[in-house]
Amino acid sequence: KIDMHEEMRKKDAARAKQLELDEAEGEALRKGRVQRERELAAAREMEAMASTSFARDRTDMDREQMEVIRAGDPMAAQAARKRAEQRAAAGGGRPVKPAYKGPPPKPNRFGIRPGYRWDGVDRGNGFEDKVLSRQFSQQRKREQAYSYSCADM
Repeated sequence: KIDMHEEMRKKDAARAKQLELDEAEGEALRKGRVQRERELAAAREMEAMASTSFARDRTDMDREQMEVIRAGDPMAAQAARKRAEQRAAAGGGRPVKPAYKGPPPKPNRFGIRPGYRWDGVDRGNGFEDKVLSRQFSQQRKREQAYSYSCADM
């Protein structure tokens, strides 16, 4: 004899368990590696703070304050370079991409910098120059018209 209520309870329990597993898996998929590492670091820091006494050690606080790069700091560029070198040595962060090191290129509509392999030769048909000269002349006309309209004020 089949007990329908028992079968329904088993199916509901299996469905609830599967939903729990799916939710846990979805949570893991929604977060990236960096977010998980940050959460773990924050948890470790909280554990370390909980285990310390009320009078904290100043060395950690001093190190944290020295690592902050502030605006207007004359040594900010040096600190940023040092931090980038440490990141590259540790293997963390993004690799530094090479940049074009040559004579300055002609401007373009979109402000796109040339690739690092570019040899500096402009192989265009002159369209970009025409577009930029037209934009510049239109802007100059607008500025002249505005200054002319405001001249007698």
